[in-house]
Parts: sequence; C-alpha cells; structure tokens
Amino acid sequence: DAPEDRAAREAIHAMDRTALGECRALFAISRNVAGRLARFNHLTAEPLAPPPPHLGRYRTGDYGGFLLWAGRLEPIKRPDLAVRALAAAGPDLRLKIAGRGPLEGELRRLADRLGVGERVDLLGWVGDEELLELYAGCRAVLYAPLDEDHGYVAVEALLSGKPVLTTHDAGGPLEFVEDGASGFVCPAEPEALGAAIDRAAALPERRLREMGEIGRRHAGHPGWDAVVDRLTETLR
Repeated sequence: DAPEDRAAREAIHAMDRTALGECRALFAISRNVAGRLARFNHLTAEPLAPPPPHLGRYRTGDYGGFLLWAGRLEPIKRPDLAVRALAAAGPDLRLKIAGRGPLEGELRRLADRLGVGERVDLLGWVGDEELLELYAGCRAVLYAPLDEDHGYVAVEALLSGKPVLTTHDAGGPLEFVEDGASGFVCPAEPEALGAAIDRAAALPERRLREMGEIGRRHAGHPGWDAVVDRLTETLR
C-alpha cells in the first residue's frame, strides 16, 4: 500500500480502461469477472462461460467413500482449508487431492499434524481419464478457492452428477452451486466446512443423485460452437 504501489495500480486500471474501452464488445468468463470489470474499470462485459475441457465425457458412477479436491496446490486455492475441514468432520470419508504445487509438502505435514494423515491421499498430477474416473466415483467434490474467476472444478463436478461443497467467498463456483440443492455453501471456516462434509456423508445415495441431477442441469453448456458464435456475432 505504498504510494508507488497505488500509483502502479491506478496506471494499470487506466491502461485497461483505455484499451478495453476501444472494444466493440466485452465478454467475461463469469459473472464474477464481469463484476470486477464493472467495479474496478467501470466497464460492462457480458458473461460468456467457456465449456469445461471434457464436455460430453463426464459420467456418474458410484457415490464412494471419498471427497475429491482438484486443482493447483497454491494458497489462493486453499487446499489447506480442505484438510482442516476433514479434520473437523467425522471419520466417515477420505479426501483425495489431485494436483501439484508448492503446498504439497506442507499439506502432508498439516494432515499428519491434525491426525488425518491416513485419510488424505495426495495423488499429485493425474491424467484426464483418471480425473474423470475420480469425479465419477467420489461422493462429493470439495472446492473452496478464494474468489475464483470461474471454477472449472465445480462445473466438472456438477456435470459428473456430484454435489459440490464450497464457501460463501469462493467466487465463480457460486454461480453454479446452490446451497441445499446442488451442494452445500458455508462460511470459509474448517468447522463449518467440516459440518458440510458430515452432511454429505450422512445423505442417502438417492438424495445425492437428486442433488447431482439438479447440478447437472444448472451447469449444462451448449459447447464451443455457441461460444464462438456469440463472440463473432459483432464481427459479422
């Protein structure tokens, strides 16, 4: 917050306003990003979500005894919150973390320190087929980043028919996840997220499938053709 930092920030905003203001149309990957453009740059953008990378390949399998967390292991994604939430929850579910990043070693130490090391599987990087299999077989997906732009993980989870556990400050995922309908939305605190984990653990499979179907309908996407058509409409 030094004067030179504020000046740099204001210069970036001014350049963004000038450059983006010359566009005949502006699009954002989510309502969350469009909101930032309005708030910081006083520009209006139309939300136009890109389809997830494996559209048409997501499937629903069993509702197994584990939660899935997927993404880069870095602070803004808050994988540590997932581990802390597991420690605050009952012993019924495991947590499988798919991804790599600078927090990997710290997460292992944290899980051991909190007494849940044997219930946390750090899978590292997983390939496309394995990731699709994890989505298909998990009980629910736990995804609680801080102010995420869009949130592919939430969309992929819902298209796999799985409820999503997230937080009030997650940003983009809140455009798809409805509390009590397609998942659970709670404060970004281990105890609250742990209680959501226990709720997911206690639900019968019939109810989980109902939530998954609601989420699938909400997260449905027409695909890249529709996105490209809208993007190029102003040029035709």
